[in-house]
This record gives sequence, structure tokens and C-alpha cells, in this order.
Amino acid sequence: MKISVYTNIDRDLSRDTACEVADILRAAGALDCIYEDGKDRNLEISNLDCDVLIAIGGDGTMLKAVSYAARHGIPIFGINTGTVGFLTEVGRDSLKSNLNKVIGGVYFIEERAMLKARDISGEYYALNEVVIACNSCHVAEIKVEIDGTLSDNIRADGVLVCTPTGSTAYSLSCNGPVLSPDVNAFVVNSICPHSLHACPMVIGSDSVVKLSCNNRDIKLIVDGKNISYPETPYSVEISRAEFNAKFIRLDKQNFYNRLLQKLSYWSV
Repeated sequence: MKISVYTNIDRDLSRDTACEVADILRAAGALDCIYEDGKDRNLEISNLDCDVLIAIGGDGTMLKAVSYAARHGIPIFGINTGTVGFLTEVGRDSLKSNLNKVIGGVYFIEERAMLKARDISGEYYALNEVVIACNSCHVAEIKVEIDGTLSDNIRADGVLVCTPTGSTAYSLSCNGPVLSPDVNAFVVNSICPHSLHACPMVIGSDSVVKLSCNNRDIKLIVDGKNISYPETPYSVEISRAEFNAKFIRLDKQNFYNRLLQKLSYWSV
């Protein structure tokens, strides 16, 4: 088995954990490559070729790693060295025993739907959400079309479309509903709406959402990363990606119990 490691070397704990993981994989003859990411590096894994990608860090690191692994059909195993770690599978405890399970193939794959955003400049993929929003303290006017039909005209700081995975991220902070990962649906949600009637919409995962905006000073955000500051008028089409993210899971976990445990972190 060929296993690659992806980590953010700017974080000491992630770097130290990556060294420990690499030693275990090397001893088992499974280490393929170590990809180091950081603020001084513009990392692009253009020819990722392994059986498993191990991502070490928090959810931000996981989101970047997924964007590389999913398009290659490579399953990803997350080791949390961050805070909440919604997307990661294990912490730093019992590293050797957990890694031996991965090396031995003692795991199952959980697939998660992803989004594809397409505008005039190209295509982008998201595990959590795609957002268009104002880049300044102004209210944007955003037209929402679903499957070619006008759904709403929203005055807000922005509008997001999220997957079930992303329903526990930015959308949740905007009072969006939580979707179980096995629900074939997406959420269209407004960000700080200037309205008395605005509410999130749950739509089928086969739907195509088009967001259009004529305001100046807007930005496109994909999984928390500012992608562009396009000229207006601007529009972006958002649909289900042609591939899923694949996560390595060692144990069956109840989604709602896991959600409660993770969200309780902020209540302590």
C-alpha cells in the first residue's frame, strides 16, 4: 500500500505528528510521499498517486487535502491536531494502532457529496460551501435561480450553497438546518439577510443553483478560501460535483452523537 502524508508545517503540533506518522509508515514500508504546506508555500499536488492520503491538522487542512484527493478518487484519513476536527477521524492518541488498521485495510469508506462552482473564469470544487458575498460593509442584492427558475431576490451580506457536510459549518452559524451526510440535498442560505422573511431552502442534490449579483466589490469564496473578486455583473452556477469525497472511517459512529460532542467543545 502506498500512503502519502499531507500536513501544515507552520503548526508545530502538526509537524511533529507528521514526523511520527512518517516513521510508522516508513517502518511498515508504506510511506510514499510527504507533502508540506504552509504560508510560504504554494502547494499543488498535481500528480497525486497513492492508495491513501493522510491529512494531519484541523478542518482547514482537511478541506485543502480533500480538494486534491477527491478528484483523484483517493480516500483520505484525517488526524486531528486542531481544535474541533469535524472532518478528521482520530486524534493523536493510539497513532500506531490506528495507522496499522489503515495499512492493513481494516476500515470502511464513507463518501460525502461535493459541489462544483462554475463561472466565467473556471471550475472550483467544495466539500462544505460556495459563497458569494460583499467584500465591504454593504448589502448585496443577489438573484437566486434554481433549475432555471427564479427562486428569490435576496438582500444580504451574501448567499451560500452548502452540502450536508457543510451544513454544520458556515451555514449553521447563519441559522441553517443540519443535514445528515446521507441526505441527498443541498442548502441555499442567506448571510445576515436584510429581510423579515428570508429563510434557508433545502433543495435536491440534482438541482442547479445560479447566483447572480450586480453589486460592485463582491467575492467568490470556496470552502473558506477567497477565490476571486470578479467584475460585475457576475453569476456562478453551482451543482453537484461528478465525484465524491472519500473518508476512511475506522468505526461506525452515530452522526448526531458526534455532532453533539463536537459542538459541545464551544459550550465548555
